[in-house]
Amino acid sequence: MAPATAADLSDGGGMSEPLDTVRVLLGGAGLPANEAEMAGLAATYPEYRAAIDALYAVPAARYVDPALRFHAHARIAEWDR
Repeated sequence: MAPATAADLSDGGGMSEPLDTVRVLLGGAGLPANEAEMAGLAATYPEYRAAIDALYAVPAARYVDPALRFHAHARIAEWDR
């Protein structure tokens, strides 16, 4: 089986096991983890995935700009007056 890519994971990628998904994500990020750590992450992965998906499910926020934005406009201050 070919390794899964990030595009495969965006819709579940046909991976029925959260452990498979966790392995691919950790491997893609280059993060080491033992079997116990992967099992722990796999146990909570479905809840985290649902919570992350819910962040993007708000229709009213689809085209809204972020509230925090930095504009680097130079202001000339007349300090000598």
